[in-house]
Formats: sequence, C-alpha cells, structure tokens
Amino acid sequence: MISIYSLALSKTYGIGPAVAKKLMEYYPTAEELFKESRKSLETLFGSREKTIEAILNKTMFADCERELNFIINNNIKAYFFKDDDYPYRLKQIDDPPICLFTKGNRDLDSNRMVAIVGTRNPSDYGKWVTANIVQHLKQYNASTISGLAYGIDSVTHLRSIAESIPTFGILGHGLDKIYPSQNWDLAKAMCDKGGLVTDFFSGTLISPHNFPRRNRIIAALCDLCIVIESKDKGGSLITARLAQDYNREVFAVPGRLGDINSLGCNKLIAQNQAMDLCDLNKIGEIMNWDKTTNSQTTAPLQTSQNRENELNEVELKIYKYIKENRQASLDSINTYCNFGFSLLNSTLMTLELKGFIKILPGKMYEAI
Repeated sequence: MISIYSLALSKTYGIGPAVAKKLMEYYPTAEELFKESRKSLETLFGSREKTIEAILNKTMFADCERELNFIINNNIKAYFFKDDDYPYRLKQIDDPPICLFTKGNRDLDSNRMVAIVGTRNPSDYGKWVTANIVQHLKQYNASTISGLAYGIDSVTHLRSIAESIPTFGILGHGLDKIYPSQNWDLAKAMCDKGGLVTDFFSGTLISPHNFPRRNRIIAALCDLCIVIESKDKGGSLITARLAQDYNREVFAVPGRLGDINSLGCNKLIAQNQAMDLCDLNKIGEIMNWDKTTNSQTTAPLQTSQNRENELNEVELKIYKYIKENRQASLDSINTYCNFGFSLLNSTLMTLELKGFIKILPGKMYEAI
C-alpha cells in the first residue's frame, strides 16, 4: 500500500517530478523528508518558504488521507516512483510521475506497447486506418495506449477491445470521473481488457492544462507512437515529440495535401520527427518484432446469436434495425430510431463493445 508520505510528496508546493527524483536520491523514503527539521529544510530549499512550510505543517495530509480512502474503496493500484513494481518505462525518464494510479486487470509492463493518437474529429479514412493498424498489431501481441478522448483515441480503444487486445487509457483527471462522459461504457470495458491510468488525484477539475501532463505519460509508456490525422498544432504532436525525446519510435500516417487533419502528420514526416507509415509491415520491421501465434489476450468476443435478452430497449431497437437491413448508415439509423445523435452514438458504441455490431467505412454498421 502506498504511504501517505509518498502521496504528500506529490502534493507539496514547489516539488515536481524532477525535484522529487533528486530528493529521493538523498532520502530513503518520503517519510524521512517530512520528519526533517526547519534548519535541514532551509539547507535544502533555501528561501523557498512555501515549500518548507508545507512540509513542516503537512498541509496536504488531509487531501492525501481522503485519497488513500478513495484508493482502498475503489480497488485502485497506487505506485510511488521508487517502488520496485513502478512501471519500468516510466522509470527510464528524467521526470516520472511521483505517484501513479491505475485501475484494471492488465500489466503496464507488457512486452510491446503502442501509443495511437490523433484528432478528435477524424475522417472515415482516419477511423479505417486506425482499425487496420489495431488489427495488424494483434499479430505482435502488442497492447495499445491512448487518451480516451473523442476521435482516434476512442476508435483505438474500441477496436482494441473488439480484437481482444489489452488497451490502456491515460487520463487527464482522477479515476473518479471519465471525460468525455459518453465514454463511461468504453472505460468500464477497458478495465476488463486493459486499464485506466492517471497521476491526478480524485476530485481534480478537468482542465486543458492537465492534458500535456497526460500526454507525457502516453509518450513514456509506449515503445512506439503512431500519429493518425492531426492538425498542425495540438496534443497529438506534443505526444509525438515527447515520445521522440524519450527515445521511442514515432510513425505518422501521411495525408492528402491541403487536408487540415493531415498537416501535423505531414509536418512530422517532413521534419524527420516521424517515419511515414505507408506500409503496416514497417511496424514489425522497424521494431524488430516477430509475429506470433501465441496470444496473451482474452478470447474473441462472442457472436450476438441468442444474446438479444442482454440488450435494453434502446439497444434492442437499434440492433434489430441494423440486423434486418444487414447494413445501415448512421443517418438511416437515426431517422428510424429518432433517439438523437448523442444517445445513438453511445448506444452504437455499447453494441460494438458487446459484440453485436461492427463499424464499417463510411459510417456504416453491420450486425455480427
């Protein structure tokens, strides 16, 4: 069990990952730091009075006590960066998260980890490419990582589950919430097939400022980072550049000239910050990964035959419509069911997670 002192170190004013790493080269445990005298702390921190007062008065302990209770009550694994079982890829970087919190049934130290990132508004082609990459990765017994956001992230996680590939979502907030909220069902399925990861305490407000910190973990946890459709600025490019800084391999899927969602990928390739992924076989060649018939994953999803009693009224109506028409477009399903796109999209995702339907190019759906 992680100690309250380890949690407190991560919440101490003026102490970030790099400083914490230096401190723990001197102190055997975080507890030893919090037992120091003012004189010793002044020697360490000089005129940084706010940091000294925070350590002496333990002002963060109330929050840390609440977090300990949250960890225990929600079956969360918590790691301090000095722990032996702290993910080894994060230990390799200069600024590993001081504390890390995970929920799920899979190991972050899996042999082959691939981050797949991209725009929140992908084209049909971008979704198709993502699905094909995920399917291709299965033969290498790889696991996938992404940010559980809309778009390429969600497609990555969803297709990974459909292919029985462990998949991990790195969050920009605590494990008490899911953002976007429409991904609750997806996140729940991921805990069975992979896991959720964060270095934020529960109760953390969702803020754009949190996501670069989240992207750093994505970049550090992977062996290979693949960017699929990205504008010339944004989180995907940040993740790719961090991955390069961490000596990870980086691929980008090239796109059409003038396509706004291809500007970032084309720029990465042009500036030699990523290799172009024109042939999926390059993944195995560059990573020196052998194909394998041995699977570390769970069994394939069951077919939908004789399982309709598992569906609620909304799910059943949508599924029967697709099944009767063999294939159906998003617009035709919406016209028939008239549930609204928000409910429709979340229900289609649930049906795919349960193995009743699969998505096809062109926003088409087919019953399995």
